[in-house]
Amino acid sequence: MTTEKNQTSELTGEEQMEFDEVAVYFSEEEWGCLTEEEKELYKDVMMENYQTLRSLGYVPEKPVLVTKIEDREEPFVCSLPTTKGICPPPVCSAAENSSGFKCSSISETPAAKAPSRKRKRCPVSNIPAAAKMENTISNLKKFLKLDLKSKQEVINNGRPMPELKDLLQTEGQKKTTRWFQVEWYLRKDWLCGCATKSRLYCYPCLLFSPADNVWTKEGFCYLKNLSRALNKHEKSKTHIHSQIALKTFGTSTIDRDLNEQQRLNIITHNAKVKENRDILKDLINATCFLAKQELAFSSNEQGANSSNHDNYVELLYVLAEKDEKLAKHLATSTVFSGSSNRIHNDLIEAVADVIRNDIKKEINAAPFVAVEVDETTDVTNKAQISVILRYVAKRELTCEVKEVLLGFDEVVDRQTPAIAKYVLGVLEKYNCVEKLVAQTYNGPSVMASELNGVQAKIKEKVPEATFMHCYAHKLNLVLLHSAKSIPECQVFFSTLEGLATFFSKSTKLTHLLDDFVKRRLPRAAPTRWSSNSRLVPTVNMFQSDLRAMFLFLRKNPSGWDNKTLMMAEGYTNFLSKASTCFLLMAYDTIFIETETLYSLLQSKVMDVEFCCRRICATMKNLEKQRQEFDTFYGKFEEKCVRMGLTDNERSKPLIRDVRRIMFYNIFDNVGVQMKAHSDHFRELEFLTLVNCTKLLEISKHFDDEKLQSLTKYAKYFDLVRLKWDLIGLYSSETVRNNCKSPGDLLSFLAKRDLMQTVPEAVKLLQLVLTITVTTASFERSSFSALKRIKTQSRNRTEQGQLSALAILSIEQERLLELKEKNEEEFFNKVINNFVKKDRRMDFMYK
Repeated sequence: MTTEKNQTSELTGEEQMEFDEVAVYFSEEEWGCLTEEEKELYKDVMMENYQTLRSLGYVPEKPVLVTKIEDREEPFVCSLPTTKGICPPPVCSAAENSSGFKCSSISETPAAKAPSRKRKRCPVSNIPAAAKMENTISNLKKFLKLDLKSKQEVINNGRPMPELKDLLQTEGQKKTTRWFQVEWYLRKDWLCGCATKSRLYCYPCLLFSPADNVWTKEGFCYLKNLSRALNKHEKSKTHIHSQIALKTFGTSTIDRDLNEQQRLNIITHNAKVKENRDILKDLINATCFLAKQELAFSSNEQGANSSNHDNYVELLYVLAEKDEKLAKHLATSTVFSGSSNRIHNDLIEAVADVIRNDIKKEINAAPFVAVEVDETTDVTNKAQISVILRYVAKRELTCEVKEVLLGFDEVVDRQTPAIAKYVLGVLEKYNCVEKLVAQTYNGPSVMASELNGVQAKIKEKVPEATFMHCYAHKLNLVLLHSAKSIPECQVFFSTLEGLATFFSKSTKLTHLLDDFVKRRLPRAAPTRWSSNSRLVPTVNMFQSDLRAMFLFLRKNPSGWDNKTLMMAEGYTNFLSKASTCFLLMAYDTIFIETETLYSLLQSKVMDVEFCCRRICATMKNLEKQRQEFDTFYGKFEEKCVRMGLTDNERSKPLIRDVRRIMFYNIFDNVGVQMKAHSDHFRELEFLTLVNCTKLLEISKHFDDEKLQSLTKYAKYFDLVRLKWDLIGLYSSETVRNNCKSPGDLLSFLAKRDLMQTVPEAVKLLQLVLTITVTTASFERSSFSALKRIKTQSRNRTEQGQLSALAILSIEQERLLELKEKNEEEFFNKVINNFVKKDRRMDFMYK
């Protein structure tokens, strides 16, 4: 009996479920919008819900709605009852809901689901538009940390009230489904939701309550107990206090006082920041000046007792003479004086980053990119590799070919995979891998690696990245192959290059050379065979004078160090050999022909047919010289007798035959290599299409075969449109009179706003100007800058700073342009980069 009484009290107590919680009510007009099938389905569902609740003892009295259904009356209602169930009654009257919107049932059987999908939900017209803006719950929880203005903005935006379509529950054997209705937002002015989590929250508690509960942390989602949970939360002290705080927000004097104090703190902070930034601008100006002038920042003579400071510090004191704020800062600051090595190193990198970002912006706008990889040794004999990008940059009224240095890195691994990975890494950093159309290499290690497959590795990633050494570089490669294939020739050139370098190591040796030879020796480089072509004739012409000078050194050792005397002895033996004289004369014969070809290839780069004819003519002349060995050898023997050069190790007839074979090998190797490389020139026949000396001829007699040489770049072009673009463009007398080069032609189109008129022709011009078919003076100047900076920096410069300094030096024009264009923006960018480091001063405004 006790158990039964307890059960009865549970059913009739506060916790029992009411029929209204699972009932749906319709007005007369809404009822009239339903079909007969929907009406019968509605009656069945309501009766089933009633029978279920009655069997559990939840319904002590028969509801009016059930009575109407049993009496076969129309079950619409005139006045809606107050409910506390999951689905509140519709708040819109029949007059307000003339569009036929109907409320959806919260609890219905599977059979009721189909028609319920057809019904439109009752519109909640009273929900403000601002409230529908979904503030994330995580942002609302940060409310107390905001300033007064931001808090007011959050409150003005209102509470988030999404539909929460995913907030539903299915339970029981009959799979009764409950889902959330947006009308609850109108009944509870504090209720809000999160569409991402499909949870309900208390808006005031999120803003003002520091306590964690289900309404502020996890979110409420148990729909069966929603009504009771809402009532329970409304009675809590935390909720009541939060509601009071929300309703009275902004009226408290404490809020206003705190906001005023915060405003004053911000003003004070920003004033100090402005002062700090003005000082930092002086430091940036000093950094830019020293870097672009390639002046050392530090001095080896600086010491504790020295009156000399670093160039950087001395320059700051010069600027301080005209700037009281800077002078005061240098005299009083103990936290951030700005004169430490760490500070100016970070400033150098910050300025370099601004330049790099500007370069990246240009590259993003360029349609094509070519990469040039170079390598040399610095003054500390460390191998340095650089990557240079070439592209066409669009200016306001013109187009300009740009070659930009992206920095230096020390060569650690000279193997093919390592160099290819390094190059691809740089290209990916600047987002230009897909734009790569050409690649070229210089320097002993990267040149050798290229021959072993670097360019093939790059082409695996980008098939259009044609290996495109310039014409002159191809000639250099021919001679390089020739020398490498014969061991005696390779040793000969290595020794000859060392001889040229020997005299550059001291002014004393240089003066001795001037006294004996009366002429300086050209400097040679491992892959600059045009410089070798000048060195060989010079040594050949002054071989006897050079021997005399080294003999003088050997007979007068006083005043010379042992290393110099040992090297002088070696070069004396080298110049006294008949084999040296033989190779000097043989290569002098070759260089007479190749030096002329080198000059022509540079000046006639766009005339592929002319260049190929000249290469063929050079090959014929070399073949003719090869056939005249006996004449050559007679001159060689005469010179040996005149200079007293002998061959002691072999008999004269035998050595003649050996040298005949070597002579033929040298000329044969040069001929074979030159023919193999000249075949590659035919792939560049499309260059003839932009030969500005033949524009009229091209427009009248267009050669489709030359157009087909663009096949490897076919994905970039509409070849049919390109043909008609070129014919129409070149047939214009105005174009022919004003354009003498592809660069002139592209600039003409840019200035006259004609680039969209002939878009395919513009792309061809950009491609031709991007491909590195001419020698780039930039690559040499970049390493000259590297060596000067390394020397001026007293060899103390770190690798990262060395690269950044080189960028500032080489990109001087870009640096000045960025400052002149918008000085304040330039300083802001540098400062933003600088403050990313760990700083002890404020440089950022609030």
